[in-house]
Amino acid sequence: MKLVTIIAVLCLFLISSVAISDEDTSISAKAFPEVTFDKVQEIFGYNLDTDDTVLKTLLLAIGMDHTTTKSPNASQRIGIPYIIHDGPAYWVRRLQSGDNSLEVLVNNALLLLFTTENIPKAKETAFILLKASAEKGYWPADYYIAEVNLEEHLTQDYLSATPSTGLMDNPTKTIAKDTMARYNRCADMGFAPCQFRIGFWLSGSPKSLSDGLNILRAAIHTTRADTRYQGVLDGAMIMAAREIVFKGKQAGIDGVVREEYANLIKQQLAVLSESGNRREDDFAEDK
Repeated sequence: MKLVTIIAVLCLFLISSVAISDEDTSISAKAFPEVTFDKVQEIFGYNLDTDDTVLKTLLLAIGMDHTTTKSPNASQRIGIPYIIHDGPAYWVRRLQSGDNSLEVLVNNALLLLFTTENIPKAKETAFILLKASAEKGYWPADYYIAEVNLEEHLTQDYLSATPSTGLMDNPTKTIAKDTMARYNRCADMGFAPCQFRIGFWLSGSPKSLSDGLNILRAAIHTTRADTRYQGVLDGAMIMAAREIVFKGKQAGIDGVVREEYANLIKQQLAVLSESGNRREDDFAEDK
């Protein structure tokens, strides 16, 4: 089995056994139903082993929401294991019968995004289902919709300004405000990828630089405090730390603090280098 496939499966099925964070280890996580890897392959093939960062992070968000007792969706049977446990036909029938409950919307969206079946306009339909899920207050769906907005509607030029700067045309400004609102909702749930998005966005404008760097500092803290992010957001942490180091003086961040983030960059680069060496060794052993 490929190493990346093992990682994908661990994210989905073993996340329930991981502590919520180093700061809140008293919270017990809710377990997914048990499924076998053969059943995963039967329905999804190797599609869960995706290089698509948005899809990987969506799965992480769903797993994290499911395994925290603070989630407002604790009673929902959402996620890949539930799709496998009950079978795809069960979830499709519920949707076709007019059931628009949150678990039905999200699980059908996941089927469309990851199934091996060739379904016309699967991604577009999944977007509609996840948008409806977000309207029901499901924050992982807010993350996905915001990422799609960012990729399809907001260019790098627009990302250098906040939605309030007036440098966008009206339709784009509307999308930008909607996207920021969605990132804020999932950031409020403590999801580090959304915190990073907001921080990078705000730090791109002189008017909001200080707020942006403070949010990036909070995102780094969230990532380091929660073991579920290990190996997931290393690159984002390095980029955020660089923003703090190079722009921190302008925002009034003390030189000693900036030096701490410079050291963090060195530590993370060393971790990535060591991880890369381990992967090369594993590849050589497989051969």
